[in-house]
Amino acid sequence: MNPASPPPVLALTLLTREDCPLCMELREALEAWNAGRYTLAIDFVDVDDDPLLRARHGTRVPVLLLGDTEICAGHFDAARLHALAPA
Repeated sequence: MNPASPPPVLALTLLTREDCPLCMELREALEAWNAGRYTLAIDFVDVDDDPLLRARHGTRVPVLLLGDTEICAGHFDAARLHALAPA
């Protein structure tokens, strides 16, 4: 990456729910892992706002997605995201 160019955008989806401590922990771990290597574009989706998502995930949040690929659930998996994120 050229030092003068902005970091690439990494578009992620975080399935979450209101007042979820694990969701905040995952988000904080993601931001610490990132440390400026990407411009994070995170779409936060509350599973309780969508009956299909609520039925599919129940209490299984947070879930971090890259496109349709699940990166991790519950706790941040830096190695998996690093392996799947674009260079």
